[in-house]
Order: sequence, then C-alpha cells, then structure tokens
Amino acid sequence: MASSGRAMGGAVLDRLDRALQVVEFATAVIGGAVIFGVMWVGVAEMVMRKAFNAPLYGQLDLIEQSMATYTLLTISYCYRKAGHIRVDILVGHFRGRRKWIAELMASIAAFALIVLLLPGVLHFFENAYYIGDSTINTQWPTWPSKLVPVIGFSVLALRIALEIWAYLRLVADPLAEPIAVPVASHLPEDA
Repeated sequence: MASSGRAMGGAVLDRLDRALQVVEFATAVIGGAVIFGVMWVGVAEMVMRKAFNAPLYGQLDLIEQSMATYTLLTISYCYRKAGHIRVDILVGHFRGRRKWIAELMASIAAFALIVLLLPGVLHFFENAYYIGDSTINTQWPTWPSKLVPVIGFSVLALRIALEIWAYLRLVADPLAEPIAVPVASHLPEDA
C-alpha cells in the first residue's frame, strides 16, 4: 500500500503540505502577535482614560483595522488543525471510502465558496488602494486591512486545494495514509 500512496502523489503532497504549514504557522503567529498588541492597546486605553483622562487617539480605528488580521490570517491554520466548527452529524458515521467521499464533497463546496469570495475581497482591496480610502478619525489608509482577507483567503484556498487532492487520493485508496487532511483531536482521548 505504501507504494500505491507514493504513486498517487503522496510524497509530493506531503512536501507541499509541509511547505504550506510553514506559511500557515507564520500567518498564525502574526495574527497572535496582533491580538497581543490589541490587548495591550486596550489596557493602555483604559489606564490613560481612567488615570489621566486622556484617551489614546486612534485606538478605536486601530482596533477596527486590526480585526481582519487576527481573524482571517489565522483561518487556514485553524482549518488545518481541525479547530474550526465541524458538523460531523453525517460524516462522523461514515468509514473508509464513504467518509473520504463525503469529506471530498465538503471540501469542494468550501473551495467553491472561497473562490467565489476571493474576487470580491480583492475588489474591495483594490478600491481602497486606488481611491486612497482612509479611516474617518485618524485618516489612516484602510488598504492594509483590506489586503489581509485577500492573503488569508488565498492561503485557505491553497489549503483546501491540497485537501481536495488528498481526499481524491484517499477515495482512490482508502487505506493510504491520510496526508494533508485535517485531523480533529478527540478531547477525552487527548486529556
């Protein structure tokens, strides 16, 4: 079986998966750092407002602009770790080839959704960049925060494309080692 997994692109799939994991980890670290920074800006805002009656200028604009960063840059990492909300009511009862077919159908639907969303978020970014859109209070440019969904959805599209390849491989050979597919942790077993 190992040779059939290699013949079906298992080694290449594994290398691509590992390379994409590096990108996903980097974007997740950036998202985590932004959350940490937002937390400290919030603390500074409260201290400045209460202790010195001098709120931080632009704090609200900064928080609004950073929200996309810590949500959308981390989405592919979360998806790979199966940390997202999964509805396993039906798929959880399947085993073998049926399970992989059901997962493949769900991945194709997710990929179609992301491919439909990407042109729209790219259009929002382009509009903000070319017209010089800015925040109301601080006049900060909004295009960096509108570029983040393009990056986040692009990384997610790559993840789901790899996943589709992986599920096609598993449909062809259900006994092959699962590579590049999310593996949900079972909390009682992990504890």
